[in-house]
Amino acid sequence: MAATQLAAPAAPQALTMADQWNFANTVAQGSLVPIAYRNSPANVLIAVGLGTSMGLSPAESLYRINVIQGKPTASAELIAAQVRKAGHKLRIAKDEAAQSVTATVVRCDDPDYPISVTRDRAWAEAMGLAAKENYVRQPMTMLTWRAITAAAREACPEALYGVAYTPDEMHDMDPAPREAAPVTVVDATPAPEPQASTQPEPQAATARLSPEQAAFMRDAAKRLATALGKDEETVARELVAAHGDPRDHLGDWDAYAAKVAETLEGMGAAPAAQAAEEPDEIEF
Repeated sequence: MAATQLAAPAAPQALTMADQWNFANTVAQGSLVPIAYRNSPANVLIAVGLGTSMGLSPAESLYRINVIQGKPTASAELIAAQVRKAGHKLRIAKDEAAQSVTATVVRCDDPDYPISVTRDRAWAEAMGLAAKENYVRQPMTMLTWRAITAAAREACPEALYGVAYTPDEMHDMDPAPREAAPVTVVDATPAPEPQASTQPEPQAATARLSPEQAAFMRDAAKRLATALGKDEETVARELVAAHGDPRDHLGDWDAYAAKVAETLEGMGAAPAAQAAEEPDEIEF
């Protein structure tokens, strides 16, 4: 080889499955990864694999792909980006007065037949979503995301690589909240002899957080939502999914609160301080 001739750089070797597993296992131990991937290297591998097919780096994959109810999801912004990255046109038409949004996808390989999806207040009411906090506070934003993702799924599902729903859409499918089982108060004293006139039996008490405990959980959700750039309702569900329903931990509240505070610290949010206040938006 001539002295002036440069050798071509060697092509990077593909990671073996063992290398990938070691990588995923290491990442899953990190305190900066989202809750869904902590101590779950298998989820890390799946998310990174999906992200790679979508052109995302491993870090982007973990932060832009969320696992909800065992299903990978992506933000509406990422879904819109994938549609455009595939060469298709995505157009949005909004009518603020009518609270209506129409998303239209014009495929690059079939431009004469655009596919449009409209999401409006009537649709939200029919789906039982209109009374939800996000739809009350920012209806046009929520309807815009729903129109975009619905149009993308219909017009170009191949551009989404199976990651076709947003976390909010998955939570829209949640069943109605289950009422906490009543906790019966048992009196250990001997029962008195029956009397001619009996008093009504005491009502069953329902397990409920104290004002201080409820304020702690709301503050934790608010701080974590700010750190992650998500809405508080979604983050509150993720906290419950990661640590369990706080109402089930009234007997070991200090340990439960310490775990929540550790999660906040790991995600870059200052630990929440317990303070008594009346419940407002998020109810625990």
